[in-house]
Amino acid sequence: MQNVRKTLMLAAVTGTLVTIPSATAHADEAVSFDPNIPAAAPAPPAPDAPPAPVGFDPNVPPPPGPDVPPPPPVRAYSVNWDAIAQCESGGNWSISTGNGYAGGLQFTPSTWRANGGSGSPSGASREEQIRVAENVLHSQGIGAWPVCGRRG
Repeated sequence: MQNVRKTLMLAAVTGTLVTIPSATAHADEAVSFDPNIPAAAPAPPAPDAPPAPVGFDPNVPPPPGPDVPPPPPVRAYSVNWDAIAQCESGGNWSISTGNGYAGGLQFTPSTWRANGGSGSPSGASREEQIRVAENVLHSQGIGAWPVCGRRG
């Protein structure tokens, strides 16, 4: 009785009350099989499936689907170019400060042109700058970005 009182007081304080399922409340009653009670009626049979369409041969493979080109592959870069750009230019891919370097990865005009860039790096998209940077990486290595390269 003392445990019940503690439980009720705790429930009143917390605003919750857990009830006991009826199966637990009557667990002392014996559960058994009574052969005098008739068995339940058998379940009705499942409805028949509709007939197959006329002329349908299940052994013939279906016609090929429409030619859909596969999605373009996701480009995985060899280094984290965004981290290098954050270090080089504060992440500003269109920066041109007049110091001889331009773009998010701070290309010189000669390096930009020699590695496949056209126009100005600051006018090129992030993706174009990364494409040229991958070429620089393959020809010069990460040392082309002596300070920020190690962040990539």
